[in-house]
Amino acid sequence: MKKYITIVTLILAVTSCDIVEGPYITNLDSYVNPDKKVLIEDFTGHLCPNCPDAAREIEAIHDIYGDQIIALAIHVSTSFARPYFANQAPSFQYDFRTEWGDNWDNYYNISINGLPKGMINRIGFQDESHALGKDEWASIVANELKKETDFSISIEADTNQITVYSTLENTVSNNYNLVVCLAESNIINWQKDGQNNIADYQHNHVLRSVVYDDKISNQNTLAGGIVLENTFNININELEQYNIDYSNNIAEVGNGNAGSWNADNMSVIAYIYNSITKEIVQVEEVDLNN
Repeated sequence: MKKYITIVTLILAVTSCDIVEGPYITNLDSYVNPDKKVLIEDFTGHLCPNCPDAAREIEAIHDIYGDQIIALAIHVSTSFARPYFANQAPSFQYDFRTEWGDNWDNYYNISINGLPKGMINRIGFQDESHALGKDEWASIVANELKKETDFSISIEADTNQITVYSTLENTVSNNYNLVVCLAESNIINWQKDGQNNIADYQHNHVLRSVVYDDKISNQNTLAGGIVLENTFNININELEQYNIDYSNNIAEVGNGNAGSWNADNMSVIAYIYNSITKEIVQVEEVDLNN
């Protein structure tokens, strides 16, 4: 039987400030399934002045739920994520965009109504309620963490190979895809933050590459208790060059400045989603060299 833990809300009285920041949890009788994890996909851009507030919201939610919250920052759109032209300024020259991020943005229609926007486990796609403002994230996360899950995920990874183990908790029809991503944190580069241009902003959870996005298994039914093993050989240099080429040759107003990856700051994010509803049902993250 699933174990549940109670989230105890701590209220801090701050006499010097009348503004309360962070996520707002109004249901004090909340319960969390400790086996459930939630993916927050933060669609963002370094030219988006309000996007750092969304990143800070993710950190606030993470402070409440810890490692049950996994974030992925996806830089998209020519308005907010393109690099400046070389003759504009020496700042904002980096291109954080990826082919996969641009494809997701187009498929899910996220940035068309402005940024920041995010998806919580991609729920609501069928009724077009999936693109959420940052102030909606905390309550949706709280509801997602109450759900049971049919899968658990564990990952072994280094700079040459990634193996994802997906354990079936229950028997299900196989309508599921597995996605394996690389993300990088501690990237120091330019970011608009309100009225300020920050030269040494720390970009975290940045999507770098998608290693796999396809059916989790060729079986029609996945039996409870089985463990599915998926192994992928990777070459960081080749993946990095792919992003550089995408920026140079395909991305609108790209400049090829998409390299300088640091494998020591990278992580592997693996998630399983329902290929019909698009809902992400489980997610896991480990350091690349774990």
